[in-house]
Amino acid sequence: MFFRKIFSKKRIVSFLIVLLGVSQLEAVEDSSWKEEEQLAEELQMPVYVDDIAAIVNNEIITMTKLMREVYHFIPEIQRMSRTRADFQKKVRECQEFVLDAFIERILIVADFKSKGGQMSDHYEKKEFEACIHNRFNDDRMAFAEYLRSNGQSVREFKKDIRDHAIVNYVLAEVQKSKPEVSPTKIKEYYNEHIQDFILDRQIFVKEISLLKKNYTNEELGVKLSNLEQAIKSDSNIHSIIKNFSDSPKTSDIGWVCVDDMIPEFANALRGLEIGEYTIPIFLDNIVCILFVADEKPAKKFTLDEVSDDIENILTIKYQVEAKEHYIKKLKEKAYIKIFL
Repeated sequence: MFFRKIFSKKRIVSFLIVLLGVSQLEAVEDSSWKEEEQLAEELQMPVYVDDIAAIVNNEIITMTKLMREVYHFIPEIQRMSRTRADFQKKVRECQEFVLDAFIERILIVADFKSKGGQMSDHYEKKEFEACIHNRFNDDRMAFAEYLRSNGQSVREFKKDIRDHAIVNYVLAEVQKSKPEVSPTKIKEYYNEHIQDFILDRQIFVKEISLLKKNYTNEELGVKLSNLEQAIKSDSNIHSIIKNFSDSPKTSDIGWVCVDDMIPEFANALRGLEIGEYTIPIFLDNIVCILFVADEKPAKKFTLDEVSDDIENILTIKYQVEAKEHYIKKLKEKAYIKIFL
């Protein structure tokens, strides 16, 4: 049938990996599978010629290899996806991300070798044994099962380990060339980002919450009236929460900046001082009254207090820039053809 004509055996495996993820997003209406051709058309899966995802110089990245890696992300993509279309979009983004990582790895390894770089047999063996120990707890049978399920040979697995080690080494060397983070740079960053080092006033908020489902409208009105009277006559917020809240054990919202809260809470709390409380706040399922139990005034951190943090920020920034510049140069000199 049409499905079998356009999909190679390897492509069917890749297709089924994605299909398995999609099928768990929606309930299956009946126990029988639809025709393969209908599924391919319904999911609008792209067709890739000859199983090629990309060509990098003289090296081919196959869709089988790409989807083998993408498969590890499928559970998380499922968790984050709300619809089939959203799932497919995220799978596509994951494909592009993984493919770019493959391309970078090929280019970095090739650059390393072109400059005479070599990895000793002793180091490679050491890395391989460490991997068997750390990932498989020295269980050779588990390792063999992993290779079988992943469609890899021992030789391919060792190549992956060697390539990862080379990439880590090269990038570490590249990032050593980053500019030094001088006191002048730290001060400049502090002055340019001064708002990042001002902590707004914080308040400690307690909450009385009433679950709407527990009351009729009349009962809710009576309870709110009684609650208001109790607040006016009793300064002990703990006893009020214990006597009135439907969720007394989760009454502490904690330390917050007002502007970081949802609009309904922020608008009600803005301007309140210690010991003051909001009017009833009606949300979808609950009614809340919020109390300001304590406060921390706004604070501006000095340069000395945050200089170490700024140095870390700039160090990471320079490392990322050095890597991106290096990768950009490699890509500019390379032949790269993508078939996604």
